[in-house]
Amino acid sequence: MGLTTEEWKAKGVVTVANPGDNAEAKLTKHVPVITIEGGKAKLAVGHGMAADHWIMAVWIEVDGKSVAEKEFTHTDKPEAELDIPEGAKEITAFSMCNQHDVFSSAATPVA
Repeated sequence: MGLTTEEWKAKGVVTVANPGDNAEAKLTKHVPVITIEGGKAKLAVGHGMAADHWIMAVWIEVDGKSVAEKEFTHTDKPEAELDIPEGAKEITAFSMCNQHDVFSSAATPVA
């Protein structure tokens, strides 16, 4: 990914609450969707993957700390299944687009 997750976040994170410009177009395809099943966070990003515009990586933060990530090439599907550490209270998913930086889901409680 080049930069660490903290360095990417420092550049600015787009969220539903803080969408920036052209919010509908960016959020619809950039924000990761989280599904929690059996100790795993399944992430999917509804973004197309092309040689000039793709999702470079996704990661999850558990209780504010980055714990798992997956990188992609433009030929991959932007989906991942990442382990959630035992005792986690909430997770937030992030996606990084090569053209539009970092996007975040809302914090999701872990049952």
